[in-house]
Amino acid sequence: MRTVVLGAGEVGSHVCRELSSVGTDIVLVDRDKGALAKAEESLDVLTVHGDVTHRSVLAAAEIERADLAVAVTGDDAVNIVAAGLCASLGARRTAARVDDPHFLQGEAGVEAGVLGIHSLLCGARLVSEELLRLVEQQDAVYVGHLCANAVQVCVMPVTAHSELSGKRVVEVRHGDRVSIPAVVRDGVLRLAAEIPLLEVDDALVLTGPPAAVAASLSRLSHGKDRRRAVVVGGGEVGLSTARLLIGAFIDVKLVEQDRHRCEELAALLPKAEIVHGDGTSLSFLRDERIEDASFLVAATKADEVNLMVSLLAKDIGVPRTVALVHRPGYSDVYAHLGLRGAVGPHEVIARIASWLAPTRKTGAHSMVTGTGHALVEIAIESPPSSVLFLKDIALPPDSYVVAMARGNACLFAEESPRLALGDRLVVACPLTMVPDVVRRMHKVGGRG
Repeated sequence: MRTVVLGAGEVGSHVCRELSSVGTDIVLVDRDKGALAKAEESLDVLTVHGDVTHRSVLAAAEIERADLAVAVTGDDAVNIVAAGLCASLGARRTAARVDDPHFLQGEAGVEAGVLGIHSLLCGARLVSEELLRLVEQQDAVYVGHLCANAVQVCVMPVTAHSELSGKRVVEVRHGDRVSIPAVVRDGVLRLAAEIPLLEVDDALVLTGPPAAVAASLSRLSHGKDRRRAVVVGGGEVGLSTARLLIGAFIDVKLVEQDRHRCEELAALLPKAEIVHGDGTSLSFLRDERIEDASFLVAATKADEVNLMVSLLAKDIGVPRTVALVHRPGYSDVYAHLGLRGAVGPHEVIARIASWLAPTRKTGAHSMVTGTGHALVEIAIESPPSSVLFLKDIALPPDSYVVAMARGNACLFAEESPRLALGDRLVVACPLTMVPDVVRRMHKVGGRG
């Protein structure tokens, strides 16, 4: 497989590192000779010098041979033009980094089919979704984003204090656009229909779009007791994160140092409390009773500020902090200081770029915590030989389709839709059955 990465900055370099694990030949293109020389020292890449929006430069990179072209420079317009040109010149699949959320429709971090580009990747929204996932880990034993963040799978325990014990799964009010296809009992993942009544220490498997699953998890875990969150930083990431938290039935206090931005945020977030102040001031944090929050999100534009805010919040008793990091490697600083939960746009963009690679390692999977099951993504990459519905697929014992995605949309597996080219299935199966699942899916046009 051949991948062309356009842009040799921090994000582009991180994408190259991530894609190298997929097993692809990488060509890195940039107009900065110094950045290319640095990349050649630390990365296994070929380099091409020149403007990524020039056809002659793309021709030198042999873009027509590319299975994937990813434009990740620091300029949205350049990325869109470059990805569009790559598509027109024959690249099999293209993606463009777009930092301005206003360019995209809807609230998802990935949008398909714009100007002939396979996927637009919005760093602000993608990292906000990841910050929310880190927050959800307070209430779940497993939270995973799959199918380019179109699908979230969450495993939520049934505790002794829960109102779920003694109920049938069909009686659980889990909200719109969320499904409970399975239950984990005694470490074994079983179809929900096989569980007559829920018991303490069972765990529900929730699937659906990330925002909907987050709302369902919050409601099922806390009932009418609304939690309180503090977001420090009112930029695009802070704004997007606050919206997601509000949608998850969490009360949000957003702290922003710029008074004019506070006025803008008040109009954009009528359900949030907007506070003008310095999130690195200990006296300010105490005056605002930050210690009463269930968690704090540090999302300013400066890594040092986010780190200081996180340390102060931990010191005054906030039980959980998550933070935005801008520089690769800075997450290690948080871990060294005992802070869990730091993520940056370079990480999530690189992960989505790896997911977009047309040929991935067969049987790529992630383990579901507390079970012997893995989640395997299978793409339908050739037309099924006959009219085929999800229910018609023969899987190994104890293996189930728990979710599927069509484009950016999450579909319910239990509705058994007719399979189409490009669909992606999420199969839960015993770890030992992963090769068998992949082999069987190949027969109906799938690829692991």
